[in-house]
Amino acid sequence: MILPLGLALTLASGVAPAVSRWAQVQERRILTEGQPLAAEALAFATKLKIEDPEGVRVLEVPQVPVPVPQALIQMARGFGFRIITPAGMTLGRGIYILKGSWGVLRHELVHVEQYQRLGGIHPFMQQYLVECLFHGYEDAPLEIDAEDRSRPVR
Repeated sequence: MILPLGLALTLASGVAPAVSRWAQVQERRILTEGQPLAAEALAFATKLKIEDPEGVRVLEVPQVPVPVPQALIQMARGFGFRIITPAGMTLGRGIYILKGSWGVLRHELVHVEQYQRLGGIHPFMQQYLVECLFHGYEDAPLEIDAEDRSRPVR
């Protein structure tokens, strides 16, 4: 389900602060428990011009956490929102990777660069939420950018 722009802006403005606080907590966990980037990922992060790529951390988990309760997810599905189970999620300089889903790492590294370019967690979340609500996840400009720039050069 895609929302009209005004409603998407209003909804995103209302939830972005809470989602941003949640993301900051998750980022701290990943930075504490995660592992540094391997050589190939570090080279890609450097190519993306990520600031201090050596400080990016990745934490492999059995399930990528999401910032909303399961009951709310079920309700959203009932209203027609397509809810995905993420294989990865970037939160600032921290990246969750679903166990065995390392193929999404380049995509997630593009999101690290986007966080930095947009000015941090809250500005990124505000824009990302609006885009997903207004365009839909697959057509959100930040997602399209991450897909495009994460493709290996042939």
